[in-house]
Amino acid sequence: MTSRLAEGDGGSVTIDPRGAGLSFRARILLLVLFVSVVPLLLLGLWQARSTARSGEELLRTRLDDVLAQSTSIVTSRWVSLRSGILFLADDPAVQAALLAEPGLISRAAGSDVLGGAVPSSLRTTFNTLDPAVSSATIRRSSGETEWQLSRAESARGGLSGSAALDLRVEIPIHARLDGRVVGLLSVSLDAKTLLPDRSTPAAAAGMVIALLDASGLPLTATAVDPTILQGERFQWGGDEWLAARRAVNEPPVTIVAAAPLGPFTAPFRQAADRATWLLMAVALVGIVVAALLTTRMTRSLQRLSRAAEAVSSGDLDQQVTVGKGREVAQVATAFNSMTRNLRRTLRELSNRESLAAVGEFASTLAHEIRNPLTAVQIDLQFVEDELSPDSPLKEPQAKALAEIRRLDATVSDALRVARSGRIETTLIDLRAPLKAAAAASAPGFDARNAVLELDLPTEPVMVGGDADALEQLFLNLLRNAAEALSDGGRATASVVSSGNSESVVFRDNGQGMSPAVRARVFEPLFSTRREGTGLGLPISRRLATAHGGSIEIESEEEKGTVVTVHLPLPESHDSDPYRARSL
Repeated sequence: MTSRLAEGDGGSVTIDPRGAGLSFRARILLLVLFVSVVPLLLLGLWQARSTARSGEELLRTRLDDVLAQSTSIVTSRWVSLRSGILFLADDPAVQAALLAEPGLISRAAGSDVLGGAVPSSLRTTFNTLDPAVSSATIRRSSGETEWQLSRAESARGGLSGSAALDLRVEIPIHARLDGRVVGLLSVSLDAKTLLPDRSTPAAAAGMVIALLDASGLPLTATAVDPTILQGERFQWGGDEWLAARRAVNEPPVTIVAAAPLGPFTAPFRQAADRATWLLMAVALVGIVVAALLTTRMTRSLQRLSRAAEAVSSGDLDQQVTVGKGREVAQVATAFNSMTRNLRRTLRELSNRESLAAVGEFASTLAHEIRNPLTAVQIDLQFVEDELSPDSPLKEPQAKALAEIRRLDATVSDALRVARSGRIETTLIDLRAPLKAAAAASAPGFDARNAVLELDLPTEPVMVGGDADALEQLFLNLLRNAAEALSDGGRATASVVSSGNSESVVFRDNGQGMSPAVRARVFEPLFSTRREGTGLGLPISRRLATAHGGSIEIESEEEKGTVVTVHLPLPESHDSDPYRARSL
């Protein structure tokens, strides 16, 4: 079910009463909860679950880096060792022996070891090899052993037992002349020299680096069981380990790097726990802050609501404080502007009603008061003529006559209000009513020893208007100027042509008006003088409006006032239009 409120422009506002179940504050809190807090909590859960994967990826990256560095060390070390081993294969004695007929050297029956002694040149070359080469065996291409060399024995044919951690490498021997393979050089290397402990790349604590031969047997001692290094993931010492491997063709070894997963995931898990608690704290703070902000914001809305209810009850003086929030401040500003406009509109309506009431009152007043006032004024003037100059009744008689004249002026002003609602316009010379008004206002300027100057063009200024109404308009403005002047003051009236209008500008150097007085000068019955009626300017504006023009007032205290009356030009100077205008 919905209800509709009519708007001023003919539209409507639909209100759904089902939304009345939750307050505006509660809806904002729910919005904050579902838009901010819930995503933060979900982010915390996702981060907690991704820590293990992040730690594993970091460990695999570390293992790959260590393998790359270890491979570089092993290959560089092997290149250095291989150059010396090739010198041994190119030894002249080896070349001569392998190119000679096999039967030239006698062997013991059933033995692969030659009975001849190792040449001294060959021994010397062997001794110059890197100590990592523990033994060397030279064989013919047919597989027969020619010589065996070792660090422990110097006799030809002596066999040195290979250590369990030695690496066996075979290198073909090529003839110098034609490059054909004539034999095979098999050397035994100490595997530790390929990857010395002090040259092992820096890695995480607990990381293990091992060398395996082609069959998968360990060549170096390891802190874990070498048999479990074959897999990529295994359990050891109560922790989960990750292993990575890289095969090297020459020398034929496999480098394995393994490390426990726990030390890598622990920092991520701790960071995730801290982040989760932090997110929970942020969520809690967000709810609290949202509650405080919504309370403050809804407090402003509540003030707006109470002010709106007061306005609806007729209290138009309601004003709300403009807060700091932009939207609420905009609403508050709009509300204050609305009440000001409403007060102004009602004041204008009241002014119109006041003028209408004055007009109705003036009709009755003219018949009921003006005729007796005229009779009384004539009698007082007769008495004034009969009294001697030194009569004690002279002063009260003058005061009474002045009051009668003031009352007659008030009645005349009220009567002009009644008659100013409609005028008949003809083509007239604007200078004529302005001169007439200046002549009628001259006594006011003379009473203050002030000067009024007219600045009129020599040529006629034709406008469409009512001469009597314009004379009354200009007279009201000149009277106000005279009353604002002090002794010796000065006022001017000039005609200025501008585009499609003629303007009459009145200037004075009187006391001026404050902004507060300036804002109310067109209100009926408003006057700053005790003897004023407050009808002069309202009547003047109505007369200017009836002529299709307007009045502008600029004033500054202690400096004077400038009043400009704008009147439109007639449509044609060749015709003498007769038109009726209404306010």
